[in-house]
Amino acid sequence: MVPMLLLFLDMKLVVPTAASLAVLSGILLLLTFQTRKWVRKDVLLMLIAGVAIGMPLGAYVLSSYGGDLLKRLFGLFISVYALKMLFVNKKGKSREIKNYVGLIAGLLGGCLGGMFGTGGPPVIIYLNRKIEDKRAFRATITLYFLVANSWQYVIYCYTGLVKIEVLRFTLYLLPAFVIGSLAGSFLHIKVNEALFNKIVALVLLVTGVFLVI
Repeated sequence: MVPMLLLFLDMKLVVPTAASLAVLSGILLLLTFQTRKWVRKDVLLMLIAGVAIGMPLGAYVLSSYGGDLLKRLFGLFISVYALKMLFVNKKGKSREIKNYVGLIAGLLGGCLGGMFGTGGPPVIIYLNRKIEDKRAFRATITLYFLVANSWQYVIYCYTGLVKIEVLRFTLYLLPAFVIGSLAGSFLHIKVNEALFNKIVALVLLVTGVFLVI
């Protein structure tokens, strides 16, 4: 949503609006489809510690400076990674990724989330390597985003980024956002593991391309 809206609207409107919707979406998803029972709590601790530090730094940059070059470099990185996921065949089982890598993913995701509202890719990349079961993947990333975006929203309120026009735009988008979230949850149940991984890669690729252009 964020990269597409940034084609037409100002970053300081789009990013706080996305944070508002993300908090509502996280609550909705955790209360439906038995999402909570699949959460990998052991993986969340490092991610949350990282995002707690990174988010204020990113929000400070958003409220004070521009970041077009960093946004494009980040978009290029995740586009290359997504292409690797789509077209490079895995040989054998990947080496187990350590939990402390989640701290780095959370820190980077927090910084990027605070700046651009697109902090998901580092966390998606980490969890894609860490968790094989798509139900656990989806549940864990849903709870992560709920915590991260709630913290992001508090910071945006403190820095003055959440204004009347942001709340008005959030209400305007809310019906379509809720319908999309529920539709995605129903479709998720029907998707097999291989197709799920391709969807993750395509989401990363589309996000990366939009950030670059």
